[in-house]
Amino acid sequence: DALELTVIYSSDWNLVGLPLQVDGASYTILFPESIEGTLYSFDDGYSLETSLTQGEGYWLRFESAGSTTITGTPVTELTISLNEGWNLISGLSEDISIYSVLDPDSIIVPGTLYGFNGGYVETDMLVPGRGYWIRANNLGNIILISE
Repeated sequence: DALELTVIYSSDWNLVGLPLQVDGASYTILFPESIEGTLYSFDDGYSLETSLTQGEGYWLRFESAGSTTITGTPVTELTISLNEGWNLISGLSEDISIYSVLDPDSIIVPGTLYGFNGGYVETDMLVPGRGYWIRANNLGNIILISE
């Protein structure tokens, strides 16, 4: 079944993610109000992107605050590969606690999940449509599953 999710953003830079499985994941379709050429992923350095992949987190810039509604299929399980050091990730189609994330090799450094809201905010929840920094002490996979 299709699900509609509203993602709220503030003016200037935001950490965003793709909370649903969609047909077209271009940022200009998902976030039509965003500033062109400002979608960046992070993989030991920043890369300019044109579309979003589930489980990845991105920087995206907006002229002013607002919201967008994304329609797609719910994502209830996701395997995310992490690098040693800092990673930009995003979650599922519903809120998920960092404590319910499966971390078979114990690579997540505790207390290192950060969201961004004009500044960094430590958190323990991954909210749909948002991006987060997380630190890993090694290369490996983590698994997010809806309750």
